[in-house]
Amino acid sequence: MELSLKSSTSVKYTLVQIVLHWLIAALIIAQYATSGAIVRMNQSHTLGHVSGDWDDILHKLHMRVGLLVLALMCVRLLLRLWQGVPNALYNTALWTTKAARLAHWAFYGLVIAQGITGAIASYIWFPVAIVHLLLFKLLLAVIVLHIGAALLHHFKLRDETLVRILKP
Repeated sequence: MELSLKSSTSVKYTLVQIVLHWLIAALIIAQYATSGAIVRMNQSHTLGHVSGDWDDILHKLHMRVGLLVLALMCVRLLLRLWQGVPNALYNTALWTTKAARLAHWAFYGLVIAQGITGAIASYIWFPVAIVHLLLFKLLLAVIVLHIGAALLHHFKLRDETLVRILKP
């Protein structure tokens, strides 16, 4: 069962959906790249040391970008519910269509939960950071599966699955 307010008859994503997809992907990479600063800052504070200025900048950047990712992912979810998503390709097996839907909903849930737990850990109650880290590990697993599936479709199955998210 696909959750959307509108069923799509399109075989491609809209330009806005494509831009949001790649923007969020790039920002998640930035989040990964800046996450080490948070670990270093927490270790410094635990040992009674003052953290470096660069780590402080990266920490603040991580928090702000995390809130941006949360906002963009909520927009993406609303867009999905409003516009729908492209239909499965004609030659796609039912189980792969269901797996793709599950993976995409996992992305929405994990990224939104990441943003919420990150905000809680940063601004309200730090111990929830362990949940934030766990969610990130799950997100990484889904990302690896997602990329693997996209490459499989493109190079082995030679269908249009990957092309649909590259150009409108």
